[in-house]
Amino acid sequence: MIIQKSDRCADVVWAEPVMIQLRQGEPEKISGPLQALNCLAQRWPEAEGEQYWKAKKLCMAALGERIPCAGVRDAFVAAAAEAHMLVTRN
Repeated sequence: MIIQKSDRCADVVWAEPVMIQLRQGEPEKISGPLQALNCLAQRWPEAEGEQYWKAKKLCMAALGERIPCAGVRDAFVAAAAEAHMLVTRN
């Protein structure tokens, strides 16, 4: 589920942010496709893995308005899980 502030995917905010932990830092919230793409492109520990590439591709396509934003969050969650960075609730 997403909460959309406007028709542009860059402005989409997910109803439930994705919590990740990069390296030894504090957990942080990723709240939408734009923030997810920035994290994947600039802060991800290693640019590898099937789910990483899928999430990055979907983020770019959604932000370029070539596809709907709907599946981007799930793809980002899968990439974070693949990289062992997904923070889950206990």
